[in-house]
Formats: sequence, C-alpha cells, structure tokens
Amino acid sequence: MTDKLKQLKQENAISMHVPGHKNMTIGSLDQLEWTHDMTEITGLDDLHSPEGVLLKLNAFLSGKHPGYHAQAMVNGTTAGILSAIFAVRGEIGRFVVVGDAHKSVYHGLEIAGTPFVTVAFDELYNMDVGDSAVIITYPSYNGTVDPRMAEIIEHVGSTDGISIIDEAHGAHFGVTGNFPQSALEFGADIVIQSYHKMLPALTGASVAFTREKDVHRSMMKYIDYFETSSPSYLILASIELAHQFYNEFDDELFFSQRETLIKSMEGRGFSIIETDDPAKVTLNMEGLSPYALFDALDRAGIYSEMVTDAGVLWCLPLFHRGDRYPLEALLERLTNLTITQSRRGTKSEDLDFLLGKTAVRSVVPYPPGVPLIHEGERFTEEVIRTIIHKKSYHVKMEGIEDNIECYKVDEDS
Repeated sequence: MTDKLKQLKQENAISMHVPGHKNMTIGSLDQLEWTHDMTEITGLDDLHSPEGVLLKLNAFLSGKHPGYHAQAMVNGTTAGILSAIFAVRGEIGRFVVVGDAHKSVYHGLEIAGTPFVTVAFDELYNMDVGDSAVIITYPSYNGTVDPRMAEIIEHVGSTDGISIIDEAHGAHFGVTGNFPQSALEFGADIVIQSYHKMLPALTGASVAFTREKDVHRSMMKYIDYFETSSPSYLILASIELAHQFYNEFDDELFFSQRETLIKSMEGRGFSIIETDDPAKVTLNMEGLSPYALFDALDRAGIYSEMVTDAGVLWCLPLFHRGDRYPLEALLERLTNLTITQSRRGTKSEDLDFLLGKTAVRSVVPYPPGVPLIHEGERFTEEVIRTIIHKKSYHVKMEGIEDNIECYKVDEDS
C-alpha cells in the first residue's frame, strides 16, 4: 500500500474526489506535522469527556450555527449515525428512513434491533411522524438538494418527531450565500457532517451537531461506545483548520475557476451536468459510455469520485487564493486525453440461481454505499439485472460475492 501511495504522489495524481483537501492542495493542512500524532496525554484532553482544548474546539465548531452543541469525531459520519440512532431509540417508537440512505443507517438500525419503515420524500408529507425519528440524507451523493427540506424538517418537528440528518456531503453548505443551506439552518435535531468530504480536513474528520442538551448528552454516551478511545489528534487538528477555512472562505475565485474549468471541458467535447451543489458536477462525452470515460480519466492520472450510468461524478476543489491545486495540469491532461473502447461491459454473468433466494449479506455498490438489497430480503429479477449490469462494468459491490458463493455451491452440488 505504501508503494502505491508513493507512486500516485510521484505521478502527480490529480484529485476530483474526496477528501476536500485534494491531495493537500486546498486549505492549510501543511500546518500539520507527523509529530502532531499524539495521544490523550496531559494537556490534550479527553475526546469523550472534553474539559480543555477539545472542549474549546467543540465550542469553536458550535459557532457554525447558534443553538447547536458540536462534537468533533475521528471515525467519520458512520460513528455519528450509529450514535444518533442509539441516542434516540428509547424516546421514539420507530424510525422512518427517507429515500436512499447510506449503509451505516441500516447497520445502526440492525444493531439497535429497532423497527423502521422506508418512504419517499413525497410520502413523508402525508405521514404522522410523531413518536418517530426521521432519518434523511441531505444532500444526495451527487449534490442534489430537495427544495422542500425546510418544510420537511418543520413538519417532523411540528408532529413531535425527531429529525436526524446525514449531511455527510454538506459540511460546506452555507459557506457562502451561493451554496445551498445546511439543515442546521432549518432547525434539524441532529446533523452529522463529514468535514473531510468537501472541506480540507483529513479522512475520518466529522462533526455531530445537536440542538437539545439531553440529546447531546445521550449522543456523547454512544459516541464513546462506537468511536475509538485512541483518537487521532492529526484528524482533530484538521477539523479545526477546516472549520477556520469554512469561516474565512470567499467564493469569488471558486466560481471564477469553476467557470474556466467547465467552459474548457465543454470546448473539449465534455457535457457537464450541474447540480444544486456547485462543487459537484457529472461528466459525459457523446458516443462514449461513462465507464469508458472514467477509465480514460484514470489512465490520465485524473481520479474521479464515482461512475454510474448517469456519468462520471467529480467533486470540485474549493478554489481559494493561495491554493496549490494543479488546474493548468488538469486542463492539459484533459486536452491530451486518450479515449479507447473500454473493456468493461463485455462479460455477462448468469446469476439466475439467486432469484428468490434470501440475501445472506447486503449488496452495496461502493461508492455511494446505498444498498441494492438488504440482508434477509429476497433477490428479484430487477435486483439481479442491476447486479449483472454493474458487475459487467466492474463496479465494486460489497457483499455480492458472499451471496454468489453461498448459493452457487448449492447449485453446483
């Protein structure tokens, strides 16, 4: 692994993926040193019972929006999602999962052993969500924002429900008025943000925000359960630097460079799909499958966030004065991009033996981490077709091989 990391650095790999520091070219993580990798010695506080420097850090983070308690986390938003589910499960009768959700939501619900229903956004308006905790992913992985979010959170609160927002991809929301608003602005009860995804912080850096002191106290109990007791102070320090970046960010250069990049790409034959989040775009090229485009970019040393049938997803840098992002090198590589027919999609696999079988493990394309089928559910023709399609394009899917191995053995015996 070390050799591969060194190789990517030597090849000057260009990042269009998370984390938001983009190979240390955005933000000020150069202030960190390896010698800062310390543990909870005297003066460095206790992450799960902060009284000193980490208490000050949380107070700094809570300034993101008035009325919220903040807790820095080093195990990513997953730890926050698990903690939120356990923190409120004794206060409600059920959970309501709205739309597509990350696998961590379902993992938490399974571990908690609590009932839940899955509904679409439209269905939520006609539901009585009193005595419910409503889990909403905002924004979507590709940067889509439901314009009714404020109304939805108000609806949940007005019926005495509890709103839990997985805002992993929205830590930069509200950074200026030209970006979508965070769910913090709408009064959500619990909001968990991955600082590392779009802000310049180290991978694993997240923050949990809670409105009520009692909920915060309960969250802290379970963060203690699910998070490491040996926190990385490099990650904690990167959260502080990323939050400072958020507070000071001026978007003038970002939108100028973004326009330069998009126009340049359109001039090179790319089609660009813009979303609600200006830091996310989806790429396509006429006559070329998204998978072939993804592979071509990879070969050019331009690494994208994700590829689906809809296109290649890029997470744009939050360009700022003094950044070190290699925009000129990116444009040059795009000019010299070599397009060849992808070898993906040429092999079709017969998985009919799975039809009607019960999944022994959830099947999760990663990214984005949204399950196609949950453990305990039965494989349908539609699910099998989707899996075959994704496998033919070499999309990574967690859990599928376990299911194939389990039932293929039965078929062969």
